[in-house]
Amino acid sequence: MSAVSTTHLVLIPSYNPGEKVYETVRGARAFWAPVWVVVDGSTDGSAERLKAMARDDPALRVLVLPRNQGKGAAVLHGLKIAAAAGYTHVLTMDSDG
Repeated sequence: MSAVSTTHLVLIPSYNPGEKVYETVRGARAFWAPVWVVVDGSTDGSAERLKAMARDDPALRVLVLPRNQGKGAAVLHGLKIAAAAGYTHVLTMDSDG
């Protein structure tokens, strides 16, 4: 993936996904940029590991909600920030692939 879209992004809401989320994010990034993950109050340590991945990948963004609010709220949170950033299209994808 060479070009980073300024209008379309992949959004992955995530709550205590286990190891599968890292494979899912790497897979999404192999085909698209940018990819955003909304960590919905996870307590499994995935937010920290995802943030570490994002430090090495400028096309990966991790948003962290302080407490679990449900998948819909996580998606809406990401959509609100994406719209404010000028994105016109968002594809959501489950964190377990």
